[in-house]
Amino acid sequence: MPDLDWHGQHTLNTATATAVTSALAASSLTYATGVHPVWDMAVAAGGAVGAAIDGARRGRLGGTLAYRAGLWLAAGGWSSWAAAGGPPWSLPTLAALAGAAVAGRLSWNGVGRYESAEKLRRRKAAEVAEQAERQERHDAWGAQWKDRLARIAKLEGCKVVAIQPWAANTGYTVETDLPGGATWGQLKRFEDALGSDLRLDEGCGVEVTGGRRKGTAIIRVSTVNVMQQDIPFPLDLSPTSIDDEFAIGLHRDGTPALGSLAFICGLGIGDTGSGKTNTLNVINAQLLRTVDALVWHIDTTGAGLSLPWLNSWAIDGTHTRPVIDWSAHTLDETRAMLTMALQIIETRKRRYQQLMRKANDTKLPARVDVPEIVIVVDETADLPGGIKQQIETVMNTGRAVRVRVKVSSLRATSDSIPVPVKKRAKWRWGMYVTDPEELSYLFSGFQQVDPADAPWPGCGFNAYGTTKPRPFKAFVLDPDRMDQIAAAVSERRPMLDEVSRSVPYGRYYESRWARVLPALYEGETLHPVTRPYTDVPVVPVPTATAPGAAVRTNPATGATPGGPGAGIKPGSPEWAHLFPTRNTTPAAPKDAEGDGAGKGLRLVVDNTGQTPPQEPKDTAEQEPPTAEEAAPAAGQQPASPSAPMPSAQDAAMRLLLDAGPEGTGPSRMEADLKTLGYRTHRTTISGWLRVWAASAEVRQMGTGTQAYYVHRSYATNPQGSN
Repeated sequence: MPDLDWHGQHTLNTATATAVTSALAASSLTYATGVHPVWDMAVAAGGAVGAAIDGARRGRLGGTLAYRAGLWLAAGGWSSWAAAGGPPWSLPTLAALAGAAVAGRLSWNGVGRYESAEKLRRRKAAEVAEQAERQERHDAWGAQWKDRLARIAKLEGCKVVAIQPWAANTGYTVETDLPGGATWGQLKRFEDALGSDLRLDEGCGVEVTGGRRKGTAIIRVSTVNVMQQDIPFPLDLSPTSIDDEFAIGLHRDGTPALGSLAFICGLGIGDTGSGKTNTLNVINAQLLRTVDALVWHIDTTGAGLSLPWLNSWAIDGTHTRPVIDWSAHTLDETRAMLTMALQIIETRKRRYQQLMRKANDTKLPARVDVPEIVIVVDETADLPGGIKQQIETVMNTGRAVRVRVKVSSLRATSDSIPVPVKKRAKWRWGMYVTDPEELSYLFSGFQQVDPADAPWPGCGFNAYGTTKPRPFKAFVLDPDRMDQIAAAVSERRPMLDEVSRSVPYGRYYESRWARVLPALYEGETLHPVTRPYTDVPVVPVPTATAPGAAVRTNPATGATPGGPGAGIKPGSPEWAHLFPTRNTTPAAPKDAEGDGAGKGLRLVVDNTGQTPPQEPKDTAEQEPPTAEEAAPAAGQQPASPSAPMPSAQDAAMRLLLDAGPEGTGPSRMEADLKTLGYRTHRTTISGWLRVWAASAEVRQMGTGTQAYYVHRSYATNPQGSN
């Protein structure tokens, strides 16, 4: 038996049929039982009252209520008349019922149209009245602001265009046209004075920015102190892209404080207890939501930046993959990471040209299979100069191939944050600091930022892209929430692409967790889910020679374990045997820079014949020579068995020493190396020069096609040789 649908649509036709049959049934029952017909009228009167009450609740107009009550009374009157005068099913009574039904059906449409038109008229009248009232309040409000701007800022003739309350009812925005010649910058100087004139509570304030066109200003007035309240990190963990902007908190007006690391670098500062670490974790969380970006961490002060994101994997085992792709907690690990990043930049530029052409873009598109690499650096003050220069080089060269850097520091000073790093960071945020000068250094070029506008932990100023520094309150992210985020995003984290893994320093990448995790969790038992990452052969990263430490030299060969140029000790018999003194090399054709290689190498360090002082160098930049590089050219006399063939890097460094203060370039070096028996390509030499420049081994002079390189001994003492 089919189920009855009691919720079927009730139309005017079915309603008319129901009313007719109900009246006929009621009158027939009254007639057959002999009940007095007045009861039919009484029942109809009750129905009329109920219809009026129901209609009133539904917002029906008075005329409609009277019409519906009249229909009930008409039906009751017919029923009483039909029951009293004879059988209700007689022809005259049925004819009267049919006529009444037709009249009711036709009149209902007219009543409905009348009610709709009357409601529309009344609604418009109410809107007009409300608008007039709002305009009256706006005019009064605008007159107050016009007077205020004239009194406080001495700007006569301002026109208040609009005053818009904020959605969260925590303040309002005033848009004003300024008098001719005035700028919003003139008005911004009076933010504190305007707040004082408004008698705002502590933590509330006035913020002035430029409008949509010249000569206009936007005045944001916060009347509720939302920045003192904790704002939890949003619950939404849906997948995002590194190309999407993300929020790190809220401004006073409830709008999101945005940032991005897709094509720009970031810089953040904050005093102890200011909420800097929490803000960094918020940025980490937003980066981890992406499906096309890897996160690398550098924190040599204890890896506090990484540990909260690794605990749920390394100790609890709640997910099988680490959400942080690499964490460098030592200087040696940091050098290896940054050197690999520089090699990835060079390799991606060469290997992904077709991918960029397919996208019709000069920048590499970020994808799941070719993810962006974001290096987050915490506390740069204590990092050695060589590492800082490597960071600068990554920031300078990695934009087109999606290798970006986010730097943070406790202090905004030139010794903590080098000027080149600050200039490359187009997204800057600063948490509470006690010295306003630090915010002035961070946000140089803008109006002075007052720390009093963000006096609570978790408050700061955010300047993203071309926007001015604006006060904001960072989302609060606690460890439990971080564990939830790590577990939720773990399985969708991308993997490093094969092209990037294939760089020379990729040999250290595969065993990164086998080196790092046991050191981070010394004395603790790692969860079995980490074994695929830790049960691999450990490849130790190169260890830099400590400053001032003695360099151990092999007395038989003169070989030292230092960086580039130290494989064979300059001045040793082996070096003299491999590199004759002057003009003994065969002629070579002119190179791309127009200098003939055939005039031979000036195989001396300076005119005094003394070797420049050799300083300990960082072995993190040394690469083993390939067989191709070590092989002598055709017709070249091989080195004697007693003297090992220097690596191509050793020979390249010797060329830089020989070039003196005039320096040399990669094209000339390629031709000279081929003359000496090496087949090293110009691209490889350019990569070495960039790495050496980042470690301060050499100094780049000039830019673009005019760039050349000078060894540090001449760059620091240009008069030492000539």
